Amino acid sequence: MSNKDIELYLPAGVATSPLFMERLRQALHSGLETAIGSVRSSLLFPYGDRERSLLGQLREVGRDIRLKDGWLDGSLGGNRLLAMIDDKRRTESGASRPRTIIVGHSAGGVAAVHAARLLHVREGGSPPLVVMVGSPRCRIPEELRDTVLYVYAARTSSPGARWMTVRLSDPITRLGSFGGWQIGRWRLPSWRMDKHAPAHASGLRIIGGHADYFRDQPPFVNALGLSNLTLTVDVVMRWLRERL
Repeated sequence: MSNKDIELYLPAGVATSPLFMERLRQALHSGLETAIGSVRSSLLFPYGDRERSLLGQLREVGRDIRLKDGWLDGSLGGNRLLAMIDDKRRTESGASRPRTIIVGHSAGGVAAVHAARLLHVREGGSPPLVVMVGSPRCRIPEELRDTVLYVYAARTSSPGARWMTVRLSDPITRLGSFGGWQIGRWRLPSWRMDKHAPAHASGLRIIGGHADYFRDQPPFVNALGLSNLTLTVDVVMRWLRERL
C-alpha cells in the first residue's frame, strides 16, 4: 500500500450538535494516518446545525432524497457540501491532489453521495470514496456504486441474509429507496428494490439506534468489550483499506 494524501470530510445530518461526529473524525483520522499517509479532516454541516430551523432542514433532506438521476446537480445538501469542501481546499491546499473520502451520518450521507458525484463530474479520475452511516436511502449514480459503502444498524447478522430484508434497528435507514422500475419478462415493468443501491453494504449489531453509532462508553459497549464506535470504525476502515 503506497503512501497517499487523504482529505476526509464528515458531513452531519439534520439538527446535529457541533461535536457529535468528533470522536468518529478522530478515530478515522488516526486510522488513515497510520495505514495510508497524511490526512486532513473536517466536520461539515450541509443542512445546518441544531441552531437552524429543523423543519427547513427536513424539507431540504426530503427533497434531496427523492432526486432522480437527471436532477442530482440540483441537490441542496450536495451543492452546499461541495462549496464547503472547496472552501477547505482553498485554506488547506497542499502540494499534491489528495484522495477524497466523505463519511456522512444520516442525511449527511445523502449529501455525501451528491457532492461526490459533483466532484467526480468536475474533476474526473477516481470517484471520491463515500460511506453512508445510518442514512436514508437515495439513488446512487451508476458511476459511484462501487465506491459507496452503506452502513446500517440491524437486529440480525444472519449469514447470507440480504441486507435489504434484515430487521433494521435504525428507523432512518427505512426512509427513501434504492429501488427503481425495470423491464422484466414479457416486457412488463417490475420493481427492483436494489436497482440504484450501492455495491457495498454492512450491517452492524450496535447497542441503541440512529444516534448511537459513534458512542464509545457504557451502556454502548457489548459483551465482548467492543463499543459502538469501535464496531463502526472497524467496518469503515476495513472497506477503505481495500480501496486505497
